[in-house]
Amino acid sequence: MLKGHGLLSLWNGVEPDRLGEYNLWHTREHVPERLAIPGMLRARRYHRGEGPLPEFLTLYELETNAVLASAPYRILLETPTAWSRSMRPSFRGFFRVGHLAVLSRGGGVGSALMATTFSDASAPEGAWERIAGRVLRETAATAVHILKKDPAVAPVPFTVPSGGGRSYADGGAIMVECYDRGRLAGIAEMLDPLLDLQGLAQERASWTAYDLAYALDRGELSDVVALSGPEV
Repeated sequence: MLKGHGLLSLWNGVEPDRLGEYNLWHTREHVPERLAIPGMLRARRYHRGEGPLPEFLTLYELETNAVLASAPYRILLETPTAWSRSMRPSFRGFFRVGHLAVLSRGGGVGSALMATTFSDASAPEGAWERIAGRVLRETAATAVHILKKDPAVAPVPFTVPSGGGRSYADGGAIMVECYDRGRLAGIAEMLDPLLDLQGLAQERASWTAYDLAYALDRGELSDVVALSGPEV
């Protein structure tokens, strides 16, 4: 189950020759400085995306999405470190969405996640709850998150290379967690007919499967050891 009442997702690829540096920067500088912002609760980075969505997916679980309009957060966006400034031009297919959770069920953090995006997260009363409950009872899924876009979240005050074409999560998204990436296809085979039968998540993208690369809770910040520089 997601912490808090808000969620920020960031989707991107990165230039292949900076992949190692990206992972180091994101783990040891970028995520810790974000989690130091009041109201940030937990961060996760997923990687090795297989499907139409970008290679990386980062999730920030928030007390509320008001965190994203707060002065400390905006200062981070507007005055990045030298390392962050150098990384931004290497992003590819970047897309950022503030979400509201329509539903979040399940416990723990799975080692794998599959995601899809679509244009409209609206549904008859109780429909999402019934589908999520059935998926959790009858498959290897450990958590199900139904999300809709929060239009109040402002865009970032900088430009990075976008993927062009379809806007990811322009209306809604489904994320399903599991303990084994190999079990995701079976979950999708069960979930897709349920969605189609009730006319939900229409025109959704094909599922993209991810592995969990890193997760950090706000309470663990004091244990993160700072790097002496990007060349370490």
